[in-house]
Parts: sequence; C-alpha cells; structure tokens
Amino acid sequence: MKIISFVILSVLASHVFAQVSNIESNFGDSYYYVDHFEIIIDKPANEVWPHVLEMGKWMPWMNQGNSKDSQISENDRVHLYGEFYIEVVKIIPQKMILLANLPAVEEGEESQGVAMVSISESNGVTQVSMFMSRIYNWFEPEINYKRATRESVEFSNQRKSTFRDNFLGKLKQLSEA
Repeated sequence: MKIISFVILSVLASHVFAQVSNIESNFGDSYYYVDHFEIIIDKPANEVWPHVLEMGKWMPWMNQGNSKDSQISENDRVHLYGEFYIEVVKIIPQKMILLANLPAVEEGEESQGVAMVSISESNGVTQVSMFMSRIYNWFEPEINYKRATRESVEFSNQRKSTFRDNFLGKLKQLSEA
C-alpha cells in the first residue's frame, strides 16, 4: 500500500510546475520565477545517487565546469549561456545538490537564484526532484518582454520538455539501465 501511495502522489506531483510571482515593491518590476520538476526512478536511491552526481551525462552543460569528467564537485562553476553561470555550492551525499545561479544581467534584466536536485526513496523507488528559483529585477521604463515570455504557456512547455522530459528522462534511462 505504501508503494502505491508513493507512486500515486509522485504521478500527481510530476506535472510541470512553473510560477511567476510578483514582489510587492516600488523598486522596479521585480518578480520570482520558479520551476519544479520530478521524475520517479524504479531503483533504490543508493543506485540512483551516483548517476545524479554524473550531471554532465544527463544535463550536458554541467560537463563544462571545472570537473575533470562528467561528475560534479563542490565549487565547480559552470557556464550556462551568455553571462549566466551556476556554481555547485553544496553536495549532501545521498540527499541533495545545492546550486547557485550567480548574479547576471541580460538585456537590462538582473537575476540571481538557487537550484536544488534532491532524491528520496520509498520501498526501493526513488523520486528525483529539481527545483529552480530566480529573482529578476527590471528597472527600465519600458515593458519587460523577457518577463512576458516567462509567463507564456510556450515557455512553460519548453522548460518542461528540457528539464523533465529531456534531462530527468535521461537520468532515469541511465539509472535504470
């Protein structure tokens, strides 16, 4: 019964979650953007964790950091694109990886944030969760078109495809092979 409850809750939670939240402020047009994706892997956590650490194999841009191979380490700094970098802040073995989205500016919009990849197990089945949150600040008088893009259904679907279906899907394939 426990495994059935875990699977049902996990399926319900596996739906894409993306949210834009306003910040109550008179200091520009600031908002948070949050993504949360999950996948269920039919293996125990101790068999999934080594694959999670091999982030360069399932999230290709993670292979560009200071790591000698596809395995990440604390303090690795990874170039994502443009002026955007992330840093591996903390690895808690068998539980989570904490990442910092370093401060950046793109087309006048300032941002910084955090991300987390965590795992939990129930009855030999592992849930892998990816959580990403950034604060965006816009101080220009014009409309912030980047925000409008992030609020669109198309953007949400693209993020779901990239992170849940592609990256976490590849992690599932590697873990279950």
